[in-house]
Amino acid sequence: MALDTFNTQSFSMKFFSIIFSLLIFNILQSQEFDSVVSFSDDLLVKVNVNTQNESFSIQDDSEENFTIGANNVYRLEVSANYKFLGLSIGFSPGNGNSNFKSSFLDYQLRLFLGQWIQNFQYRKVQGFYEESVILNEESLQFPHLKTTNWNGATSYVLNPRLSLKHLLYLTEWQRESAGSLIPTLKYGYNKLSGQFGDEKLFQNNFDIALVSSYYYTWVVKRNWFISPSLSPALGVRFSSDESDEKDTFVTKALNFSLQFGYTNDRISAGASFSFDSNSVSEDVRENVINDKSYASIYFGYRFNPPRYLKEKVEWINRKIGL
Repeated sequence: MALDTFNTQSFSMKFFSIIFSLLIFNILQSQEFDSVVSFSDDLLVKVNVNTQNESFSIQDDSEENFTIGANNVYRLEVSANYKFLGLSIGFSPGNGNSNFKSSFLDYQLRLFLGQWIQNFQYRKVQGFYEESVILNEESLQFPHLKTTNWNGATSYVLNPRLSLKHLLYLTEWQRESAGSLIPTLKYGYNKLSGQFGDEKLFQNNFDIALVSSYYYTWVVKRNWFISPSLSPALGVRFSSDESDEKDTFVTKALNFSLQFGYTNDRISAGASFSFDSNSVSEDVRENVINDKSYASIYFGYRFNPPRYLKEKVEWINRKIGL
């Protein structure tokens, strides 16, 4: 299948130019000093609410594209982080006032290994509706259409002065301004299945992508901070469908996020605003898209860990040397 060669090459050149520029800037400012406080001995419990949603671009028999989405007004995530381990569960509370039902479930396991962060994710979304139809309360709906994802991500923070754990996991406190390039390798398998009208739909996708994220945190009056980030990504998707047709596509993505918040010895709280743009090379009939802006608010509190948890994690640490 022919790809848009010119656009892909242009995006690739810009992508690697951004990586090179951010890497040079990162090297110039990456000097070790004591500006990050660790709370790894505390049990951190975090609650996060966001308005992100899942959408698909669908091409019908007349080759016209339209968009369907899950009817989730907001999503709730509860997570706990202690020492080198992090666990979270995300779900979407039901909307009892709507006839358009969608379900969302997300489990994540994280490992914090120095400047390395490893993430594993299982995610399932079911119940999709044409987005304009949801507003009009008409009957077009696909309640059995679902996506199931098994994803992984391996990240490395090049500059130890920038704390990604302060921004995303609340297990550290960055007290001086700094930035860092954070290369990430993402990989995963996602399955699209269910009934789409009178047609049974089935699609397997294997994705791998290189993400070059840059974060900068400005510390304002010690406890307050503002942190923008930019994350371009370039990858490959291997896809097969119900007819056993196999294709390979180039994937491109760009994320911009702006976060602000407050941190002290016991609590962390804040909000973030993000914009995601994702695209796949042409001629894809069913494609997950999230070209949307969304908001998130969070609150975290640090507790003294219960004795049984402390002993269990210390036993794991002794056995595998983390």
